[in-house]
Order: sequence, then structure tokens, then C-alpha cells
Amino acid sequence: MRTTCVPFLAVMASSMLVKEAIAVPRHAHLNLHAKRDYYVATDTVIVTEEVWVTEAADGSLETRPATATAFVDESALMVAEPLPGAPPLAAPATTLVPVVSSSSSSSSLLNADLIEAKPSNSYVAPISTLVAAKPIASASASTSLAAPAATASSSSSTTSTSKRGLAYNDASLLTAFAKNSMFSWSYNWGSTQYGGTVPAGIEYVPMLWGLSSDHTRNWADAVSTGLAAGATHLLSFNEPDYSGQANLGYAAAATGYMTYMQPYASKAKLVSPAVTNGGDPMGLTWLTNFIAACSACTIDAIAVHWYNGGDAAAFKAYMAKAYAAGGNRPIWVTEFQASGTALEQAAFLKEVMAWMDSTSYIERYSYFMVADGNLMSGSALSSLGSTYAAAAAA
Repeated sequence: MRTTCVPFLAVMASSMLVKEAIAVPRHAHLNLHAKRDYYVATDTVIVTEEVWVTEAADGSLETRPATATAFVDESALMVAEPLPGAPPLAAPATTLVPVVSSSSSSSSLLNADLIEAKPSNSYVAPISTLVAAKPIASASASTSLAAPAATASSSSSTTSTSKRGLAYNDASLLTAFAKNSMFSWSYNWGSTQYGGTVPAGIEYVPMLWGLSSDHTRNWADAVSTGLAAGATHLLSFNEPDYSGQANLGYAAAATGYMTYMQPYASKAKLVSPAVTNGGDPMGLTWLTNFIAACSACTIDAIAVHWYNGGDAAAFKAYMAKAYAAGGNRPIWVTEFQASGTALEQAAFLKEVMAWMDSTSYIERYSYFMVADGNLMSGSALSSLGSTYAAAAAA
């Protein structure tokens, strides 16, 4: 008698809704990337079934009823638009490994090494209705999802406006912001102040963008220079959960953090890798797993990015979730950006800046970015740049 398992991919249904083009610019170490359009894919359902067919000695066949063995129901996803001329994305593939005989032991499956999934090659961003990330591993610190109250900072050395920072590539453009002393810090996604130095009174924070040798070979020298110049913090990997940026699994990131960041724990405050606001397994899921994998690491603050239109309520809700996922560590919003009309962007920026300035667990933030077409119009402040540079409302 022979028994055969025949796998079937039974159902896959999806719908594509074209949404408003949300500007989610990404950038490498020194280069700016163009804005991208994004699309929403919803209601994706995949069911895998097993059908067992038994062949008796007389050649007759007995077919058992189909049994569902895998089920995936994905929430709404934001995915990058394919480049012109690129082939369309293939449908997800499901591979089923059947049991080949009744005598086979399951111990090999139980003892098999778990293989961490590679970071996604699509920027997966949640829509306005936010759902708490589903961590694969528990973080070592408490991750209660209760949103903390927005209260004035208790630090006597930090004023509300000192949270504001400048994300830049061209240091010469920072002068326009330095005139009104609303800004206390800056960074350029690099480890050194290439292209000119930042204005006096503004801290330059070095970043270890990724783990390739291009970034690690001079890291020690860059940190020494930065600390000597007055840096009090160090930033780690840029969007490691996204394959288009640092592209690191959380285990590899934890090892790299311990190697290159941890040695400076007694000399500066260390900030976590900056994750996207993508859905599982990106974003807060990746962050939670990183914290668990890096339980021996010193992580003084959590860095997050947010690109999801101009919904201020969604922004606030996401930051509360990030604070919880990060074990109630202070939050650095090192990239965020609104979409919509100029008036809508300004309204969003005013609301979330006032909220961040008055919320104790938001430690620092920087809008994307000091560049022509964003916060600048040529070498002068744009309308939105003027909003960002304005003093907080009384």
C-alpha cells in the first residue's frame, strides 16, 4: 500500500487599490533618492491543502478529504511601485514538505534551527488604522501597550524646543535654521560631518548607517572625532528592516550593535537602529525581536521613522506603540514627513510638533529633511521650513 501527499495552493484572492501617492523618500549614505508612489494591497488570503491518496495492493485508490495545512491572512500592505519595465511581482509561493512515511520521526523538525527571514524588499507601511505589531520573540523589557500620558518633560536641562533636530546632506543649508536657536542637534546619515560643519550650538550625532566595511572601517575614528566635538549620542543602523536600506536581520544587527556600538556605552547615549513603520515582520516587530536578541546591549533610546500621509492622530498612536515596543525607552523620531497640500502639511507639522514637545517620552525628532523642495526653497527656508523653524505655540 502506498500513500501519497499532494499539496495544493487552493485560494489566493487579492485586491489592489490605488492610493494617494505618499512621498516616502529613501536615501543611501550620501545620496538622495527620488520620491516613490505606493499602492495598497488588501485582503490577501492563502490556503494550502493536503490531499492524501492511498493505493491498495489491488490497485484501487482511496482519497481522503482535503485538509487545510496553512492559512495566511495579511492585513493591508503598502508596497513599492515596480520600476518601469520591471516584471510584475510574482504571487506568493507556498512550499509544503509532506511526511513521507508513518515511521518518520518528527524530532528533526522540532530540533531544526530556526532561520530568520530576510528583511522585506517592499516598504510595508500600515494604513491609518494601526494594529499593534505581533512580536516573534518577547522583548526583555516590559511592552505594555497602554499609551503613556502626554506630559511636559521633567528634565531641567531639556526645553521643549531642544528636541527639534535637522536631518541634512548639505551642511551649508543649516545656517538658515541656526539663526533662531530652535534646534539642538543634527545628523546626516553618516559618521562624519562631510560637506561642511554644523553651526555652533547644534550637536552633530554620528550614525553607523550599516555593517558593510564602507561604514565600519572608520567608525572608531569617527566616534572619537564626534565625541571630541561635543556629541553626546550615537545613532545606529538606518532602516535595517528594509532591504533597500541597511538590510539586516535582527540577529545580525544585534551582533553588529554589540561589536560597534556597545564599546561606547560609557561615553555616549546609544540609540537603537531606526526602523520603518512597516507592517510585520518589519517595523515594531523587527524592533521587538532586536531588543530580545540584544538583551545584553545598552540601548538608551529608540529610533523610528514614520511615513503615512498627514494623519496626526495615527502618528501619535504609532509613537505610543513604539514607546511600548521599545520597553518604555525614550523615542527619537529621526525621520517623518506628511503628504497633501502645503496647508495640510503645515497643519500636520504644527500639531505633531506641539504634541512631541509636550510629550515626555519623545526625546528628539527631525523632519525629513533639510533640502531644496522639502524644508528649503533653494538656499532659503520654504513655507514648510518656516513652520518647522517657528517657536512652539505658547
